[in-house]
Amino acid sequence: MTDNAPKAVVLRAIELYNDHPPEVYVDVEKFLSAWSEDCVQEFAATPQTPARRVVGKQPTRDTVAGLSTWLRDSHTEVHEAIAEGNRVALRYTWTGIVARDVPGFSAGTELRAEGTEFFTVRDGLIVEMVDVMGPILPAAGASP
Repeated sequence: MTDNAPKAVVLRAIELYNDHPPEVYVDVEKFLSAWSEDCVQEFAATPQTPARRVVGKQPTRDTVAGLSTWLRDSHTEVHEAIAEGNRVALRYTWTGIVARDVPGFSAGTELRAEGTEFFTVRDGLIVEMVDVMGPILPAAGASP
């Protein structure tokens, strides 16, 4: 039986995000299986990206398709997960590999960012996420 407690749902979503071959950014369909059809994802601005809001699974697919043109082998390591009612907060480290040269980073550079995410879960699915990520930097020892 699947555990649909909010914390279990969010941790399962992170496992699904991380479960992909290294040559791709993420298996978006597997990842989205933990999200509601009308999910809302909000991303705070970082030094590299403007703030953005994505509503629904198809716009999420489109966003991932864009990221997949220059990133691969993404991974989120959860350091802490706290649940209260239908809300879950995570503290995490994200890593990924630059697949092709992009402004500021050469192909092959391992990137790293620290962040927090706040989720709302209903009926065993994620309906909302607010992501606050720090700057995306070359991982220790990597060159830009």
